[in-house]
Amino acid sequence: MSKAMPPRTRKMKQLFTVSGVLVGVTAITSSYLWWNTDVLGADSFCGGRLNSADVRAALDSTGRLGQAQSHLDPGLPEYTCTVERTSRFVGGKDQQLTVKTSSEQGAFPFTTSVWKSPATRSYFTNGLTGAVSDSGGYVVLPKACWDKVGALQGNRVVRAGKGAVAAVEATVTQGRADRTGLARLLAHSAQQIARKAGCANPGTDRAPGLGAPAARRTTDVQSVCGLRGFALPEAAVLVGRAEPDAEQINTATAHTWACDLQLAGSARASMSFTATTDGIFAHAALSGPTRFQKLPSHRGETAPGQAVLHCRDNDVYFAARWNSAYEGALLESVHHSAANYAKIKRNAFQNFLNATASRYACPSVDLP
Repeated sequence: MSKAMPPRTRKMKQLFTVSGVLVGVTAITSSYLWWNTDVLGADSFCGGRLNSADVRAALDSTGRLGQAQSHLDPGLPEYTCTVERTSRFVGGKDQQLTVKTSSEQGAFPFTTSVWKSPATRSYFTNGLTGAVSDSGGYVVLPKACWDKVGALQGNRVVRAGKGAVAAVEATVTQGRADRTGLARLLAHSAQQIARKAGCANPGTDRAPGLGAPAARRTTDVQSVCGLRGFALPEAAVLVGRAEPDAEQINTATAHTWACDLQLAGSARASMSFTATTDGIFAHAALSGPTRFQKLPSHRGETAPGQAVLHCRDNDVYFAARWNSAYEGALLESVHHSAANYAKIKRNAFQNFLNATASRYACPSVDLP
């Protein structure tokens, strides 16, 4: 028969047990706070270029922020900064946010493969030229900065050359960005860079407002992108490979209209159409390296897949872009005839202009 434990010994054992539990809980809590929050974390990153509060707001996840890479010269406005958010707990997504100055050419958000799907973006609504998506965003710096701010390549500052457009760009990998937070981070970064480069203007101090894109819907083949009378040329519809299926239209801002058209079929093809009254892009397009051809009667200028029309109130920039999958399928369908390939794309863009020009009080034009 076991001997009963004296009361004092029993109390001591209970005390040690409780103390052990408290130590364990404290250790777990401390570990959680260290690895899954920013308690006692850095206030800024990359020499003060990015504020930690802005970074936290831009990344839609939990975890601890830490600087991953930094390329900058304290005396120059250009930089590249990568911050990562890491979580050691189940359910946390490791993310990276890279913010950099860039030197682009032409109407870059609507003509390059880097910036896909213009209709999915939330465009700035308050005078700043920019947009954000779930995976990144951009803001264009004031024109006074275009010849003063470039991009970093290694330790060198480079500019895109003729018609260079200075911008701040952000990319988010793994997980999604918080669009409102990312827009605020880009606006604050643009303000800081413009001040450092000596080219700030009052417009760079505005807080960004955002327009939200609409949901996807089924395409009406006789009114593609909701535009009455807009249909793709018969030769542009590749039966079984690329046929109109679904579309997403963005009309949330007064200055930019965009439509992403998803095509059903084996090619996994898509195309996008854009129109914007933002004068920055009309100017950038005509100032860049792409050769534009003047249209008769001073109606505007055009290049493959692009046009700047002189409309009643202002110049309007129009663009059409096809993804590489569609371009490859189209080229195969015309047996690699460059002339027929260019003609089909030109006719598709012509149909788009015919359906949209009157919305902006633009002249009707015939593409050369």
